[in-house]
Amino acid sequence: MVFKNTFLTLCLMALVNSSSFSAAVLEKKQQDFSKKELFSFFEKITEKLTTDYVEDITNRELLEGALSGMVASLDPHSSFLNAKKYNNMKNYVAGKFGGLGIEIIIEKDGIRVISPIEDTPAFKAGLLPGDLIVAIAGKPISTMSDLDALKGLRGDPNTKVTVTIFREKQSPFEVTMTREFIKVAPVKFRREGNVGYVRISTFNDVTTTETIKAIRALKKEIGKNILGFVLDLRSNPGGLLDQAVSISSLFLQRGKTIVTIKGKGKEQFASFESNSSDMTRGLPLVVLVNSGSASASEIVAGALQDYKRAIIVGTKSFGKGSVQRISPLDDLGGLRLTIALYYTPLGRSIQKEGIIPDIKIEQQLDLQTISSDDRLREAYLKDAISKEQKAKVKKLASESREKSTKPKTLKQFEDIPDYQLKQALNVLRAMSLGFSKN
Repeated sequence: MVFKNTFLTLCLMALVNSSSFSAAVLEKKQQDFSKKELFSFFEKITEKLTTDYVEDITNRELLEGALSGMVASLDPHSSFLNAKKYNNMKNYVAGKFGGLGIEIIIEKDGIRVISPIEDTPAFKAGLLPGDLIVAIAGKPISTMSDLDALKGLRGDPNTKVTVTIFREKQSPFEVTMTREFIKVAPVKFRREGNVGYVRISTFNDVTTTETIKAIRALKKEIGKNILGFVLDLRSNPGGLLDQAVSISSLFLQRGKTIVTIKGKGKEQFASFESNSSDMTRGLPLVVLVNSGSASASEIVAGALQDYKRAIIVGTKSFGKGSVQRISPLDDLGGLRLTIALYYTPLGRSIQKEGIIPDIKIEQQLDLQTISSDDRLREAYLKDAISKEQKAKVKKLASESREKSTKPKTLKQFEDIPDYQLKQALNVLRAMSLGFSKN
């Protein structure tokens, strides 16, 4: 009996001591390290790895691995680029390769499509925002490095690539595409009765010029009976900041704040104002957005919404409101780092929040509503996701595996009416009833 009591006492003491120890460790974890402690810790780990790891490893490999893990843990858009990745990135900017025309995020188990760009191989093949590319030429992306995965998608123009797609509520399926030089016509327009319809698919260096031409042509074609404009930014992944500012300026008075960039220090703060006058003279304006509308698209929609210049119609946008800068690191490569966030004129952060439409209109397909609530957005990405969202995504993935539906081809999509556009036109016509051109 004495033994049992003694044993129980010792166990309780051990639990108390363990609890105290855990609390002390937790308190220590919450305290930040000094730079001296940080460098000392790295030195000890490096020494341990070089002496005890089963294979020989170079200091360069250790440094690149440490930088890669360190930067990637910050957010989905920051990353260390080794020399190969950095050169690959420069080739991407210079357009020295063939591609598929998709805005992407690389995830652990695949490449996530933010948005296919209009009139590119990916768009023609029917890829959708939120699709996950899980294999290239039959090889799982989970077994590839980021560089190899990107190389697999890119290649010489007129060469084919087959990818395996995982889409919500469908079984995985393959799509074969032919790579092209991605030269996107950023603006398309047409007359919809007495309404001018302008579709912007990307913000490149000629987007504003082409949009001005489109507005002028529509005003001339429709004449004095023009009711207003629908600006379609759906599935537009973004592009150049200056183009987002100048596009917004076409519908606002001069001197209005379009977007503010805020980061650390004065060099990461900037405010951009409208640089022209409203060339539509205040005609009613509706802006269409969806979950594929990101970055520059959200800047335009946010500015026009804050000034009540336009009614935003569609579904919640992607929520990409961060600014990245790429800096060279001598012969190591480069560093892509998030340095600031975008804010709308009223001070709203776009990051993770997106632009919420004034009028929510879901797209419809075969008389069944496609809900955009569960589609990919910035907040769902690695290191930008809450426990609740993780559970939601996991549940969706489970449901997707249980249901098997043959994917629709692009040809099947072509004959389906654009329900969102139809409703946007109705909204604009209703707005025009109270608009005076005098």
